[in-house]
Amino acid sequence: MADLRPAHPGEGQALYDITQAAIEAGAAGHYSAAQIANWMNGRDGAYYEALIASGGIIVAAEGEVVLGYVEAGQGEITRLFVRPDAAGLGLGRRLLERGIAMAGPGEVRLNATLNAAGFYEHCDFLPLGREMYFHDGSREPVEIVKMIRRAV
Repeated sequence: MADLRPAHPGEGQALYDITQAAIEAGAAGHYSAAQIANWMNGRDGAYYEALIASGGIIVAAEGEVVLGYVEAGQGEITRLFVRPDAAGLGLGRRLLERGIAMAGPGEVRLNATLNAAGFYEHCDFLPLGREMYFHDGSREPVEIVKMIRRAV
């Protein structure tokens, strides 16, 4: 079973690779080829190193191999990705639970991709509506589902 721990400096490329692989595997059928191709525009391992340095990222790892991660801050979950070859093992749910705890008491908000919205609904998030979102540096907007998990 994968351990959950804070991301370490030097794991930025792994986070980039996980994000890109998850998008390529999961977004097909929900987004156009152009949207998928531009999703990671302007991002690289250094982009994720900066996120690691700012704190708030927990990884699921088996030894030195990172299988997924969650990033959360006060009241929100900003990123959650799992390697496609590790999907279906409960890692997403474990990472989401950790992200909810990191977000603190009260409501937790997130922006879900169309392919991930069902997962979040299964985990007690409610859809609030859809909107178009531009990733940093991209000219191809993607439709997202704004979601909320009410305080329990």
